[in-house]
Amino acid sequence: MKKCVFILIACLFLSFLSAAKLDLNTATYEEIRQLPISEVQAKEIYEYRQYVQFFEDLYDLREITSIDQKTLLKLRDLVIISHYDEMDEAAKRREAVDYLIERLGSNEGSSEGISDIWSDYLMTPQNVNHMLFEDFISLPNVSPIDAVAVLKRRARGDTLVDKRDLKNTIGISYYGYSNLRHYVFYKKPPVKRKLFFDYQFRYRTYSYEENPTDMFKSAFLLDGWLGNIPTSHRRDLTFWGYMKLDEYTPEVTHKFRLRFGNDLKMGFLLDYPKGEIAESVSSVDTKTKLEDTKYFVKYDYNFDFLDRKNVFTVVSGNFRATYGEGLVMENTDFFSPRKTGYGFDKRIYGISEDLSRTEVNSLKGVAVEWKNSLFQTSLFASNAKKDAFVYMDQQVDEDGNIHSVPVIDENGNYEVFSLVNSTVRFEDNEMEDAEVYFNNELNAGDPFTIPYINLAPRKNIVDETTYGGHLQFNPFIGTRLGFTSYTSYYNNAEFVVPKYDDLGSVLLRDDYNYPKIKIVDNAVSDLYSTKTDTYDNDYRQVMGFDGMTVLNNVSFQGEYAELTKDGEFFKLGDDPNAYLISSRAQFDNLYLILLYRNVHQEFDNPYSNFFGEKSKLDGTILEDSYLLTNPLLTDLVGNNSQSQPEKGFFIETRYRFNKYFTISKMYLDVFERLSDHRKTYRFDSGLQYRPVHPLRFQIKYTNQTNRYEDDADRQTSTVNRYTASVSASLSARDYISLEYRYDTVWGPPYVYIFNNADGYGYNENATGRVFQHGDYICANYTHNFTEAFKIRGSFLFWDGHGISHWDFEDMEMDFMGAKGYKYWFTFTDRVSEHMIVSLKYRYKQYQTNDFEIRGFYNEAVEIDGQNYYDMVEKDDHAIRLQIDWNF
Repeated sequence: MKKCVFILIACLFLSFLSAAKLDLNTATYEEIRQLPISEVQAKEIYEYRQYVQFFEDLYDLREITSIDQKTLLKLRDLVIISHYDEMDEAAKRREAVDYLIERLGSNEGSSEGISDIWSDYLMTPQNVNHMLFEDFISLPNVSPIDAVAVLKRRARGDTLVDKRDLKNTIGISYYGYSNLRHYVFYKKPPVKRKLFFDYQFRYRTYSYEENPTDMFKSAFLLDGWLGNIPTSHRRDLTFWGYMKLDEYTPEVTHKFRLRFGNDLKMGFLLDYPKGEIAESVSSVDTKTKLEDTKYFVKYDYNFDFLDRKNVFTVVSGNFRATYGEGLVMENTDFFSPRKTGYGFDKRIYGISEDLSRTEVNSLKGVAVEWKNSLFQTSLFASNAKKDAFVYMDQQVDEDGNIHSVPVIDENGNYEVFSLVNSTVRFEDNEMEDAEVYFNNELNAGDPFTIPYINLAPRKNIVDETTYGGHLQFNPFIGTRLGFTSYTSYYNNAEFVVPKYDDLGSVLLRDDYNYPKIKIVDNAVSDLYSTKTDTYDNDYRQVMGFDGMTVLNNVSFQGEYAELTKDGEFFKLGDDPNAYLISSRAQFDNLYLILLYRNVHQEFDNPYSNFFGEKSKLDGTILEDSYLLTNPLLTDLVGNNSQSQPEKGFFIETRYRFNKYFTISKMYLDVFERLSDHRKTYRFDSGLQYRPVHPLRFQIKYTNQTNRYEDDADRQTSTVNRYTASVSASLSARDYISLEYRYDTVWGPPYVYIFNNADGYGYNENATGRVFQHGDYICANYTHNFTEAFKIRGSFLFWDGHGISHWDFEDMEMDFMGAKGYKYWFTFTDRVSEHMIVSLKYRYKQYQTNDFEIRGFYNEAVEIDGQNYYDMVEKDDHAIRLQIDWNF
């Protein structure tokens, strides 16, 4: 017993002695200054820990120039070195960059695959003394000017040894340094080269957005009655009712990634989007699911050649290829307006792996790349199945059922209207059964001009083989000249797009609506055809040039691309083309971006993803799903990743006057939509005031005017948005904000030809509505219960009065109805060092102006003649569960 008491007392005594010593891995600068050393020595000890590395043992102090053996012996009994777990630092880095991506709205859209790569570099940083120009500018908020500043310093033979060296590099901006430091190391990597495993599970329930919902609820029979039921109200005459899309079906995703350092990576993605989970595993088409599963294996081989660092990369499976400004090649399914390529609107240049949700523009095959500081060359080959809208013919079976069957030309090829990224990728057998039902109903009453479904989507129907490459020469630091080309061969399909005069007879069910085809629908007839009156191809071919250079604190970049149709490949300007040039000037408290683009309306490149205000086909007849022979054609608008044909000038800036006032991101875009020559300008600006660092007041103003050159034109409209907000960063990284927004929309008065002022129904006025307004109030909050457990959420109230409101919630964007409220919250818990669990719940109650096609009836009821339901109450519940397991 006495022995146990003695041991306990000894342990307590040793603990007391340890507590009395100063831990150099956690001490503040002021605490280090209390040691019996000089101010210079204290500063260098603190900066070594902050900018070089944490101390592993006492003898690391001898790495500091001012610490000699005598000082070391003096400190030996006064300080201790606590154990520092390198995985903790890696986890903090992962959390830091995920927080930044989350805060800036990068979600599972265009930035999803990029975020995976950034997270990898966060966990296993690159050596800043070996990185190439493209490595730097592919990182978030690192500009070409920042990259050149580091490369020029290295070229002078100056090796960067710590963060302090990086920060003091002449020419690097504060934002460039503060973001770059998370992704690089200097001498010794913070995490040893080892095997990493990442698994992400996501379960998500949500409602379809308003536009897809309208599309699915568009009835095939809009006019007429069956008994006392209007045909437009029959649930079974819509995809929404027939496919039972109102049932809650979740989105489920499994993502696996395995890597050894940054050299060897592999992974696969198993994704079940909303509406596509089969009732049982046995009902899943195994062959189709394997075709849709994304996977990759990637290897980077680093070697020295020609006295330069060289990297040879090979990727097998799904990959991304990105060059220049995205005019020739940047394969993604997601459109991002005003994508400048700076900040978090980044491109990962060259060849990289792809486990994003990109489907129709995915490349699957083999890609190789060889790069160094002098040149870069890439070659890739892909063979992938693509979804497409196929022309259909009607065929009557022996029972009298009317089938829509694909049209096949004399060469055995499918006749295709366009590739499509469908909101719901229905199985072909489901579509065939639905088409029979709808065709029979269409022929049951008075015949339509097109009494059957003549265009229908089919999964994986187009067999596409793509070959491409990129060659780049880098004559100077920060200067590059590149050439990119690809050719996609359609092995079993011909793309046939009707001429403008024939659009109505192909797209619209009733010839009564043919006059609704407007000049803007040139954008539809100008889609790419492999077969026309002047040429007959079985491929799509795009080529282009790109370049970039940096002069002092200004970068210049641009790209020219051309789609080969009936011209010559090596002759520029004889085919539809697009070009974009931009520059960025960077100062301590100011940046300025200037950009000009000009996109020919016949330039149709599905693998392009470049700067634009609106996506391709916006504003065309394909938006009016209730008029089309197949309402699903509207997916060609809502899910289009290309920019619309437009030309215009864009300027963006941010200026920090002093520590109190900042003009936040301000831009002006003046452009012309080339399909109908509509001219538009959009202006956005904000002023931020910070009386103290944690407190921020901000006002913002947005103005957009369409058809500004003609106030009397029917398409003229002016949108104004006024926003005021206040936010506070609290202790323990808590956060709270309050925002108020007021929107107005003005349109010119115009006279209804057929309506009287005392009309009935919803056409009550003799003139059109000329003014709409709406407001919105939102409170956001973040509370950290502990370092590992936090909640983030929001409360919102809005009244639209015909205006559509939107909101960034967590990592998603939500569009609201006419009037309502909602709240959401997300709990995030790091349950262990290797696992993070996130659970989100959202409730939304709102009213919406519903089309008459939404009032569904399953049995005969009396209808009073009012087929438009002005306000419909809706309740919406959504859940998202995400589990990230990594070790």
